[in-house]
Amino acid sequence: SKASKPAEKALKAAKAVKKGIQKKPTRKIRTKIHFYRPKTLKLARKPKYPRRSVPKTNKLDQYQILKYPLTTESAMKKIEETNTLV
Repeated sequence: SKASKPAEKALKAAKAVKKGIQKKPTRKIRTKIHFYRPKTLKLARKPKYPRRSVPKTNKLDQYQILKYPLTTESAMKKIEETNTLV
């Protein structure tokens, strides 16, 4: 029966391991006075249809005339140096 004792012991140990240790649940220690609502998932918008029926067109294309060009000193300098309207 010497051989059966270690086997019995091993079987008992295996049963204990399978069962696991039942610990008393511990309470979360609160370190702050105030409660902050947890930040949850914020999904990006997926619209079912466009809110504008027609997309905006660029009003200042190559054929348009600039009625009121910017006339600040820095703008005038840019016009003179690089020949571009600001």
